[in-house]
Amino acid sequence: MLSSEVLLALCAGAGALAAPGVASMLFGARGVESGETRTEALWTSEMPSMAPAPRLEGNLKVDLAIIGGGYTGLSCAYYAKKLRPDWSVAVLESHRLGSGASSRNSGAVYARYWGLDDEEMPRRGFERLVRFMEEEEIECDFRPSPTLELYASRRSARKAEASPEAGPKWVPTEELREGSHTDHYAGAAELPGYYTVHPAKLVAGHVKAARRMEVELYENSPVMQVKRGKPAVLDTPGGSVRADQVVLATNAYTPRLGCLKTAMMPVHQYTFSTRKLSEEEISGQGLDRWPLRFERSILPVTNFLTPSGHLCIRIVLGYASSNSCIWRDIDGARDLAKRMFEQRYPWIADVGLEQGWHGVTGHTLRVREIAGPVMGDNIHAAVAYNGLGIMPGHNTGYLSACRITGHPEEDMRYMLGRAVQIPIPGEFYRSMLLKPAMKVLTPV
Repeated sequence: MLSSEVLLALCAGAGALAAPGVASMLFGARGVESGETRTEALWTSEMPSMAPAPRLEGNLKVDLAIIGGGYTGLSCAYYAKKLRPDWSVAVLESHRLGSGASSRNSGAVYARYWGLDDEEMPRRGFERLVRFMEEEEIECDFRPSPTLELYASRRSARKAEASPEAGPKWVPTEELREGSHTDHYAGAAELPGYYTVHPAKLVAGHVKAARRMEVELYENSPVMQVKRGKPAVLDTPGGSVRADQVVLATNAYTPRLGCLKTAMMPVHQYTFSTRKLSEEEISGQGLDRWPLRFERSILPVTNFLTPSGHLCIRIVLGYASSNSCIWRDIDGARDLAKRMFEQRYPWIADVGLEQGWHGVTGHTLRVREIAGPVMGDNIHAAVAYNGLGIMPGHNTGYLSACRITGHPEEDMRYMLGRAVQIPIPGEFYRSMLLKPAMKVLTPV
């Protein structure tokens, strides 16, 4: 996750300079990006066989239309059909179902919403996700995971070690170096309560559950425009959908639809994986002891061992102009990830890197998700999880379904709409300040 303090400082300065409407006059509206190919991630290459969904052709009328076929969109459809079996529900995905952020993350699951101090609501969301996996009999390698929070500088390590929270969770430097086979870090603390999951297998489970509930699923059907009204109209290249209720479960892709452009922005990441490691290599490098590792820095670095035995590094690339969800310099991203991987674990150079993939997540300056009506009272958003998406994505899908169907649920009070978000400055200042700042802050 990006440091909220750094983003707030950068964007507050930009906001003070920005004249109303200057950015929009300079850059104008940018539409939905369609037709680009999403490179396959390691997770999706290991996904169970899943029957493809059709492309939308012709016109459709439904009670509820959901744009986006990731965790949020699929769980919203699933729970809406459970709460209102009489409703017709359709999910429209621009590419393959689950091929966005839902299958491009680290697989970490934790009972937490960023920016929310209450512990009970995230715990209920976590338990809801676990219950969903159990009831739908989803096999997705869900398991507890020993986890490290790593500190690269001696100053930050000393400060963390001296904090009251460290206690027995602190890993002494020599133990860390011996156990993780790297001299890159000055200290670390063990983080309790983390689990890991195979993201693509969990996607497949969501798809199977939605189909069991007779949700209409459409792939390769990008929504190019959302027209307000009752019903709202969604235009796709192959046809249109008239829907009484609409949910934008489009996460980082939302601003390109023309919605929430001043409330959120996309941030790009790149992940590189090794070849499959042997059991001897995994135990010899201490990866079985700490398979999930977060580097404490402004722009985070994540290392994780997949259930199939691939060690991965995930880095933040930054912001692309005009809210683009396409990163042009993929070769540069690969080179940067490779260099960072070998700096942290020199033995990686002998193992070799096998597969890399790009991803994008939605972020807000308040570091809270956006959930609630955004274009009238019948068009809702459930987006911007600030890099922590598996449990919040599924749970916010459930809470959105509750709101739309009128089902009482105490945790709906935590759902924050657009009004409480901190405005993000326009495109000119994002490119002038954020892009170079994020590049400088990359912890190489």
